[in-house]
Amino acid sequence: MSNVHTLHGDKRWKAVVEYNSANGLIETTHYLEELIELHMLMERGPDWNTLEKCTLTLNRHDGGEMQERVSKAAQVQLSEASS
Repeated sequence: MSNVHTLHGDKRWKAVVEYNSANGLIETTHYLEELIELHMLMERGPDWNTLEKCTLTLNRHDGGEMQERVSKAAQVQLSEASS
């Protein structure tokens, strides 16, 4: 049984949730489109009261390279506009 819950591989967000248990940490991975979905996934369990950590990241296939290029291009445009 896998602890990865996904209906579509192209969801925008990836949440890795860790819960404490008698056998150590249980890690579950959820893929979601909207952040508002996260609370229901975490409430589903295994047990809200044993939540240890939740790590939320953009589920990007390019490793964030495109976002960095766009950000750098915007910085160049701003510096040129202020010159």
